[in-house]
Amino acid sequence: MKSVIIAVCLMLGLASLSGAAENPFVQFNADVEKAYAAYRKALFQTNKNDAAKSAEANDSFIRQWQQIRQTYGSSPPQVFSSDLKWESTLSAVEEIAQNSADQIRQGNLAEAHETLEAIRDELTDLRKRNSVIVFSDHINNYHRVMEALLTGGFTPNTIDEPAVSRIQGQLAVLNYLAGAIRENAPQAYRENQQYQQLEKGLFESLAALKTAVESKDPAAMSKSINMLKPAYAKLFLNFG
Repeated sequence: MKSVIIAVCLMLGLASLSGAAENPFVQFNADVEKAYAAYRKALFQTNKNDAAKSAEANDSFIRQWQQIRQTYGSSPPQVFSSDLKWESTLSAVEEIAQNSADQIRQGNLAEAHETLEAIRDELTDLRKRNSVIVFSDHINNYHRVMEALLTGGFTPNTIDEPAVSRIQGQLAVLNYLAGAIRENAPQAYRENQQYQQLEKGLFESLAALKTAVESKDPAAMSKSINMLKPAYAKLFLNFG
C-alpha cells in the first residue's frame, strides 16, 4: 500500500501543491524533476551533436544535482531512509554527469550521450529498490524495447520472415507500453495540449510500423522502425 500511495502521489503531480515544502518526499521529487528536465535536454542535445547546448544543459543538471546532494545526502526522505546505496547513488549520478561534461568539452558528444544514459539507470534502480514508481519509469520501459528494435539490424536487406515475426512481437510490447504511458500520465499532462500532441505522435509512429508490417515491405518496415525514435524523443524531452 505504501508504494501504491507513493506512485499515486507522484502521478498526480502533488509536488505542485503549496504544501510540498512540508513533505520531504514530495519536495525531493519536485527537486529531482526539475534537475531531470535539464538532464533530458543534455541527452537530447548530445544526440543532436550540439556541443554548446549540451554543455549548458549538462552543467545546469550538475549544479542542481549538487544542491540535491547537499540537501538530501545525509537526510533522505523516509521512503529512502533504509536504502544502503542512497548516498552512493547520489554520488554516482553526479560523477556520471561530470564525466559527461569532460567528454562534451573534448567534443566527444556521442560518447557523452552514452555516458549520460547511465543516470537514467541509476535513478530507475533507486526507485525499484524502494518500491517507488513515477511516470518516467513508464517512459523508460518504452525506451528499452524501442532501442532493441532500433539496434536490431532491421534493414531492407535483412528483414526476412523470421525478422518480421520478431518485429511483430516487439511492436506488440511497444503498444502495451505506450498504453501504460497513456494510462499513467499525470492529469496535468493529459490537460496539456503539447503533451496530447506528442502522445498522439507516439501512437501514430506505432500505427505506421503496424501498417508497414502488414504491407510486408522491408523498406517500409525499416523506415518506420527508424521513425519511432523521433516521436519518442520529443515526448521524452518535454515530459519524460
